[in-house]
Amino acid sequence: MGRLDQRLSKIEQRVEEIYQMLQQLIEMQQVASVRDITGLVEEIDEAVEPPVEEAFEAVEVVVEVPPEIVVEAVGYEPEPPEIQYQIVLHWADNGRVEDLGEFDLAGRNLRNIDLKDSRLVGANLSRADLTAAKLGRADLSEADLSRAQLTRADLSRAVLNSTDLTFARLHYVKLDSANLRYALLTRADLTGANLSGVDLGGAQLNRANLLRANLKGAQVHRRQLASVSSLDGATMPDGRLYDGDPEPWKAM
Repeated sequence: MGRLDQRLSKIEQRVEEIYQMLQQLIEMQQVASVRDITGLVEEIDEAVEPPVEEAFEAVEVVVEVPPEIVVEAVGYEPEPPEIQYQIVLHWADNGRVEDLGEFDLAGRNLRNIDLKDSRLVGANLSRADLTAAKLGRADLSEADLSRAQLTRADLSRAVLNSTDLTFARLHYVKLDSANLRYALLTRADLTGANLSGVDLGGAQLNRANLLRANLKGAQVHRRQLASVSSLDGATMPDGRLYDGDPEPWKAM
């Protein structure tokens, strides 16, 4: 029995006692003096417990709202990673309309997948296998592609603003005319990558490997290129082959 039920039961007992005392009062009213009646009423008042309202105030009520009710009230429930993975696998077949932003695809096998023109803003693709994936014009702003496998992937004209590509493998990737402003390319392997016309403004290239990469027409500062681990065989922004000097506007 709860505390409230106990209180109510006790009050019912007191009411019954009062009823009996009132019965006695009715029997005595013709012979009792006014003083005796007053004394009996005072006795009754002392016997009465606090009103029912006080009993309710003394009870602490704890209401637990089930998680499903909270989700329904908010109107949003994130898709589980496995469901998100299936949505991505069939995205092209289902009309290319689903917003894939902030999907959790870490470590997934996405080899040869067609995600052209997709929106993957803030998605987690760390350690994902995107070998030969088609990502032309995709929006991968602020996505996590750290340690991802992107060998021979097509990212032509893709948007990778502030995208994390640290330690990513980008052998022979197509990044021509892509937007990589403020991207993190620390220790990324861009061997043979096509970076022609790419915008690398503010990007971090510390220890990145640009061996035989094509940087013709790329927007990049010489200090950025001076921080990479290798430019051997690379085509510089001014069209010349790397000769040991990373300054893109150096006269031939």
